[in-house]
Amino acid sequence: MSEAAHSLWSASKFESIMLCPGKIVLEEGKPNSTSKYAAEGTAAHQVLTWALQEERPAHAYIGRVIEADGFIFEVDQDMANHVQVCVDYANDLKGDDGTIFADIRVNYSSYLDTPEHEAWGTADVIVARGNELIVVDFKYGMGVEVDAEKNPQMSLYGLGALQAYHGLVADFETVRMAISQPRIKSAPSEWDCSVEELETWGRSTARSAVVSCKNATLHVGGIPGEWEKVYLRPSEKACKFCRAKATCPKLRAEVSETVFGAQPASPKEFDDFQTITEIPMRAADEAWLAACLDKADLIEDWCKAIRAETERRLLAGDGVPGYKLVQGKRGARQWADAKVAEETLKTMRVKLEDMYDFKLISPTTADKLAKAGTIGPRQWPKLQGLITQSEGKPHVAPSTDSRPALVVTPVVDDFTDVTPVDDLA
Repeated sequence: MSEAAHSLWSASKFESIMLCPGKIVLEEGKPNSTSKYAAEGTAAHQVLTWALQEERPAHAYIGRVIEADGFIFEVDQDMANHVQVCVDYANDLKGDDGTIFADIRVNYSSYLDTPEHEAWGTADVIVARGNELIVVDFKYGMGVEVDAEKNPQMSLYGLGALQAYHGLVADFETVRMAISQPRIKSAPSEWDCSVEELETWGRSTARSAVVSCKNATLHVGGIPGEWEKVYLRPSEKACKFCRAKATCPKLRAEVSETVFGAQPASPKEFDDFQTITEIPMRAADEAWLAACLDKADLIEDWCKAIRAETERRLLAGDGVPGYKLVQGKRGARQWADAKVAEETLKTMRVKLEDMYDFKLISPTTADKLAKAGTIGPRQWPKLQGLITQSEGKPHVAPSTDSRPALVVTPVVDDFTDVTPVDDLA
């Protein structure tokens, strides 16, 4: 049977269904909207494929126009620079004795025990070299940094590559999985494992996830509340790109519990003032802050999804009680034809300093000019000495973040106690 247009057990969404088996039921029939940022990533992937398949640098495609998911992009210097990072990495992996396969559809159905047309994905880059099989995923976004270690998406690509090439190209012993995110950091995230370890994961953990999803589909509509309890498991990872986020009953309940779950103090507790004052309030506050902050991103994403789903329904002509579409604020004024406006102003003998806004280019633009050769290699160091960059502002991150924690001393430690000794007696 030929493969369908979409993979039921898509590698890119597999981690989310492992975490929340019921989402596969709730997402059915929901529209899958594509953002301009995602479409830009698709365009960058196309440049990567061209560069690897045609063995040319990414810069060779500057000026090429690409249509992706309804959006039009022109390959510029910035996109070419980032794509080239992955191109260079893939070529380094290949070495003198390896083989590169770019934009390859792989099938991992045998590991999941599903029909072939239901379990496939497209690997950006596969490199076969000696007894090692390497799978590279290129991510063009600037959002969340993704780790390759035990990553379900990468693991499925690895299994698909094994199903396609193991024994045909070579008898592989190890599989290396790498994620290249050049817009976040230049070095890719890598993880190695044995073929045996990866195949064991596929036939056990991954296959079990598929069974859970199938059970969720079979048992929907059973005892009220029981299905949601068993198969819906809201979390930041599971919900982030879920198409049913705005209407998920379990997520709605979780948000309500987080926001409104704390019960107010009773009159008896207020009367017992001595008891309340003895409670370590600072410790209690810190515990609440930590608990609520764990849910903050999830709740914020849920709120955005609610607004987006409401707007989608109203734009489709479906009613949402209590809400309507209205005309928004008008956009900024602009020339219908800048060239005609420019020529018209010239006929009016308007002075150049009044007619044009002159602004010094930014260091980022200057860097691009240096890379393009407009600013020479001897000139650029002189400009670099004139560039300053402020330190990043401190911001909150989970304790699992790889960056070191900032050491912050209490403000009181910055002052010296000048109280006279006699006053302390």
